[in-house]
Amino acid sequence: MVKEIKNIEDIKTEIMNNVDLKKLTVDELRKAMHVKGETMQASFINALNELEEKGEIYLDDDGYYKKFDAKQLGKVQGEIHINRMGSGFVFVEYNGRKTKYLIDEAHLNGALEGDIVVLRNIHHGKTNYADAEVEKIVKRANGKTIFEYIGDGEFIPYTIHGNVTVICPKEELKQLVTGNRVLVTVDKERIAVIENKSVFEGHIEKVVGHKDDPDIEISTIAAEHGFFKEFPEEVIEQLRTIPDRVMKEDLEGRVDLRDRQIFTIDGKDTKDMDDAISIMRTLDGHYILSVHIADVSHYIEENSPLDIEARKRGTSAYLANSVIPMFPHQISNGICSLNEGVDRLTKTVDMLVSPSGEILDYQIYDSVIHSRKKMNYDDVNQILEKNIIPSGYEEFVPTLKIMEEMSKILTQTRKKEGKVDFASDEVKVITSPTGEALKFEARHQNTAERLIENFMIAANTSVAEYHKWLDTPQVYRVHGNPNDDHLIEALKTLKKEKICSKETIDILINKIKNGHYNSNDLSFFLDYFKDHENYPIISHLILTSMSKAKYAPVCEGHYGLGLTYYTHFTSPIRRHPDLMVHRLTNPYQKYDIPTLLNYYQTLPEICEHDSFMEREADQAEKETLDLKMAEYMQREYEADSGKIYAGRIINMTPYDTEIRLDNNVIGHVTPSDLAHAKAIGHNNKLRLGERVYVLIKEVSIPHRIVYFNLNYKELSKSKIKVLK
Repeated sequence: MVKEIKNIEDIKTEIMNNVDLKKLTVDELRKAMHVKGETMQASFINALNELEEKGEIYLDDDGYYKKFDAKQLGKVQGEIHINRMGSGFVFVEYNGRKTKYLIDEAHLNGALEGDIVVLRNIHHGKTNYADAEVEKIVKRANGKTIFEYIGDGEFIPYTIHGNVTVICPKEELKQLVTGNRVLVTVDKERIAVIENKSVFEGHIEKVVGHKDDPDIEISTIAAEHGFFKEFPEEVIEQLRTIPDRVMKEDLEGRVDLRDRQIFTIDGKDTKDMDDAISIMRTLDGHYILSVHIADVSHYIEENSPLDIEARKRGTSAYLANSVIPMFPHQISNGICSLNEGVDRLTKTVDMLVSPSGEILDYQIYDSVIHSRKKMNYDDVNQILEKNIIPSGYEEFVPTLKIMEEMSKILTQTRKKEGKVDFASDEVKVITSPTGEALKFEARHQNTAERLIENFMIAANTSVAEYHKWLDTPQVYRVHGNPNDDHLIEALKTLKKEKICSKETIDILINKIKNGHYNSNDLSFFLDYFKDHENYPIISHLILTSMSKAKYAPVCEGHYGLGLTYYTHFTSPIRRHPDLMVHRLTNPYQKYDIPTLLNYYQTLPEICEHDSFMEREADQAEKETLDLKMAEYMQREYEADSGKIYAGRIINMTPYDTEIRLDNNVIGHVTPSDLAHAKAIGHNNKLRLGERVYVLIKEVSIPHRIVYFNLNYKELSKSKIKVLK
């Protein structure tokens, strides 16, 4: 009866009890549960939607709700991910078995990245793989994607695959001209199928630009992931009230550190510098390591336009040779950037570190600093690795040597604590002044980069421990333990593909199965293969089997770093979580406990959004790199379509063979091209990690992808002449 149903969880239980017995329409359910009144009706509909989104109930084409029984229905439900080649996949775990369902682009039926979908027409093939098609979209992730306007009210999809179009309200079309790229929110319900094309209603959120605009491709990527260069007018208005220099009244209550030798170390082109460092060695051999972070919270009042916009963006996005900042440049490059030769407000973490690398004590306080020099990684590496001293660095060399000493100690300490060092597969694009890709270089962490990383981790750890000890609301950076089954699956792939030693793999698998392993074992395993030619592939497979780090309102530790306490404190100019950590430090420093306690209600949603926007920024950065690779290879193809490239297979699935060339460009070979190769007589089975030789087949700029054909004539030769 209705009087027994007190909240939405009770309503869900009552719905499940009813559909357990027989299938029911929404009206039949409403009648059976005696749903009356606007409040009850709203809760009832919300409960139905939540149960459907979680895959607990299923709504059929006749409008009947029934319990979602995958075996009985012959369907599964999950979150779809769509790769750049246009095919989708959904991971579903059922009865302890995890299956990857593969969906050809012709069967996506309008699904977009991250949507919750129901799959039908399932055909199981290889172990843990099955083919399927999207039956319907249960919930849009956000439904936003890019279309290009071709006139007369018609749109073509620009970045997504499949036969899809949208119909937008006529009043929204008035602002458009043919060739406009627009960000559209697409409804989840398909309204028609016309000439094999799925038609959805949509609404234009923003005109991104015109297809002929400079940098339109990067603007397109940014918009699709929620990043825009323009700031709202109210933000610009607030900027006019913020000073461009530190005022005398700002110094009240701050520790004056302007007489210390403090400096920054960043990339040569970095303009938003939010961390500076200093160090002293004590008479008894200990170190006082100080990390000074821009006090952005001093200037950005909570719930002000600047704060609301920063919360919405979540992070800055670094796209090739450009940046879309979380704050306007007046903040990120100006008053909050720890520029050389000017006073800046900071939050300082002083850490007393033992000769063995243990942080014995720490202190967190508001300060004012005066950076002595803007250093860059290249120059500092010259000093620490080659003993070459660039002009202007002479007085800082003794301090840098002490810092190097401290960094090496911290590296060893972190290794003992169980930090897992994965091979970096990051690639950076070197561009011309006009943004044209010239080459792609692997990112390497040298002495200076490692030094800054170690010091920032030390500061983040100290701040996290401080707040955990206080037991006050805070944003933490957490990384959970690996899923044992996923990790074992990755190790079995390495064994099957004969990538590395079977015996070493079996030792780790047995430890995992017996529950007797930790991050030290994983670290030892990766270190064992560090000199192996396929180490990047080994490392990547292990890394992708693990969960991603995220933000959370509870301190759950960081597995990858081997740390019990961890947060992000050191980049408040470009990361919203860091700003929140600063903001949540302020009330305690001022003993404003009531304000602090109010955050218990809001932090979960803030952490979830910040984690989401971090993933969006990462994806936008990856797609921008893919775009630059596609543009580069398009020029290569136009110059010499017969050029042969050497590379290595780095990933293989039933729908894709991924190859990284020696020039660091990544491209793909489709299953049909592999099948064609077999048809013309090449029967050698390709393996993960194998060296191969390819020609460019085609390049898609909208989908930012390069397709290869394998060059089997070159493969068959013992010595191969590769065109440079």
